[in-house]
Amino acid sequence: MPKVMRVAAAVMGLVVPVVAGCSSGPGSPKQELIRSADESCREITERFTGDLAYGEGVGVGDVRKLRERAVLLKDLRAQVRKMPKPETGQKDLDAWLGKLGVYIDGLEDLSGQFENYRYGQDLLLAMQMSINEQAAKEIAAPAKRFGFEDCATTKKWEYIAS
Repeated sequence: MPKVMRVAAAVMGLVVPVVAGCSSGPGSPKQELIRSADESCREITERFTGDLAYGEGVGVGDVRKLRERAVLLKDLRAQVRKMPKPETGQKDLDAWLGKLGVYIDGLEDLSGQFENYRYGQDLLLAMQMSINEQAAKEIAAPAKRFGFEDCATTKKWEYIAS
């Protein structure tokens, strides 16, 4: 019996480190996903605060910016969906993708509302902008839980200079 115990202990001594090494180590699918998405999010934030920034308000002239913002975020979402599934955190990743989708929809809605603007729709536009601002903020929590850094920094995405 002692020989069996030693063999079992030796096997456990080999299995435990191997299994532990599979969970989110450097080069793991999750870490590669985080690295790649955070790099894209960093570029998106730079664009949203640079050439795609709103300025002192959002208006009909910003329809192109709204569309470009939506395209960048759709590309990010597609990029993440194509990557190998993470070994942990799929629930938080799915929540993040869902919140990102809500924000994309809001940008597209706002773009359409500006394109089809009619006198007296200012309150509707203000409400949609408020919804977009909230949607951008809600992306951060599941992103942080998953392990993102740059993808959790969405405060500046709906910033309007005053």
